[in-house]
Amino acid sequence: MLVSAAACAGPNLWTDGTSVSTGTTSRGRMRRPAKLPASGPGFTVPPRWSERGFQYGVDELVGALQRVARKVSGRAKKGLLGIADLGPQRGGKSMWHGSHQSGRDVDLLFYSVDAKGHPLDSPQHDMIRYDADGKPYVRRHATYAELEWERRRFDTARNWQLVEALLTDPEIRVQWVFVSQGLEDRLLQYASRKKRPAWLIEYARTVMYSPADAPPHDDHFHVRIYCSRADRFHGCIDRGPVWQHEKKRYKYNGPEQYDPFQWRLATTSPPAVEPG
Repeated sequence: MLVSAAACAGPNLWTDGTSVSTGTTSRGRMRRPAKLPASGPGFTVPPRWSERGFQYGVDELVGALQRVARKVSGRAKKGLLGIADLGPQRGGKSMWHGSHQSGRDVDLLFYSVDAKGHPLDSPQHDMIRYDADGKPYVRRHATYAELEWERRRFDTARNWQLVEALLTDPEIRVQWVFVSQGLEDRLLQYASRKKRPAWLIEYARTVMYSPADAPPHDDHFHVRIYCSRADRFHGCIDRGPVWQHEKKRYKYNGPEQYDPFQWRLATTSPPAVEPG
């Protein structure tokens, strides 16, 4: 029995039966992934993305998305979080993304409001681009769909609440939130006005980033989480800053515990990233 138990504990062999992320986000795979439902309290997967079927990710990410959507929406029945692509069922390459291969990436549509501040439902087929003032980009010779964007505004309050909920979720560690510089500045200024904790604002400032070698992410958040400690044992590889303090429970458990007032990254200089 001891020999059998040891044989099941090696890299790339099953241990607890949960999801496993292997490789990097741009050269990786998934095993036993969780599937995000097409809708739930506080969120929806709009048709363009639900038809694609990229609703698979590691257990901890799929669970966190449902928690943060419910937390931000509260009792509101309108203005649900639009969740776009996670990854294909087994991970790996796709024609839509350079990353999203190992179950640790997700694209989130921005919350939006109308000119009076009323929440609007998530767009069903489009990602809407916003400038630094939170207004949509509409071309001079816009299509009918683009003209429909004109009534939307970037919902700074709820988009900040989403970032905050992700960064403070008890089961994931966020590595990156790719977003345009203009929208990042807007979110941080809002957080400062609302007197959010200094450590949280600095944490957000560190993980929000607009990669120079990718589109500006002015139409969605691209969120990436770190490998869990268990998945690192099975070959999950983080590229970029190294987290020095273990934050999470369950798959992240270990001797180091998360202290929100003493969190640190080993480096603050952005590495080459593969946002996809």
